[in-house]
Amino acid sequence: MTPMYAVLLVEGRKPTAEYLAPVLSDQGYTVVTAHARREAQALVQDVHPAVVVLDSPSLRFDCRRFCSTLREANFEGAVLMLLPQGEKIDRSAGARAYLRYPISAKKLINRIARLLPAPEDEVLRAGNGITFNIKQRCVVQGDHESHLTPRQAHLLEIFMQHSGEILTRAFLMKQIWETDYLGDTRTLDVHVHWVRKAIEEDPRSPVCLRTIRRVGYRFEVPEEE
Repeated sequence: MTPMYAVLLVEGRKPTAEYLAPVLSDQGYTVVTAHARREAQALVQDVHPAVVVLDSPSLRFDCRRFCSTLREANFEGAVLMLLPQGEKIDRSAGARAYLRYPISAKKLINRIARLLPAPEDEVLRAGNGITFNIKQRCVVQGDHESHLTPRQAHLLEIFMQHSGEILTRAFLMKQIWETDYLGDTRTLDVHVHWVRKAIEEDPRSPVCLRTIRRVGYRFEVPEEE
């Protein structure tokens, strides 16, 4: 664990045994706590936390509006929103990641670890919207985070390393499955489908990962102006 990263924990008043700060402190994080919206906003400016954890069931303010305020202030860290048991995840709420209660200490720690900044040699970026952590097999597109299987991650890594190039099905099959057999490439197409779900705003109308008919695929993300 790297103790240099600060975590801002925003949680309302509740029984002492239910507070999450001791769980994070035991893992070596520098934990700063806030119980109200204005207090949390001030600490974001003062502490510059790597991760903000919003315990929404215990808070009395609008977490969606709080996330919007962070975006307007160009907050560069990640937001992890904790949700009540059974509540549906709304990706438009503005958080990077979500967890629903009941939450184990291990699950909370693992999710925060995945949100921490990674060494530059472990990260690939495309355009202004896609960030891929190779080691953690975690890709972030806008506010949406996805965790890929090893082969899905390897496929995305190859696409991002060959951005702008047309990659044939034969090349991809050789790289991912170490085979020259092209009698059935449906497995490749399925993996491309899951990669698109992770990186495209609308996987049914892909913009970044395009099919080149009768050849293969091309990955390219235009820079936003």
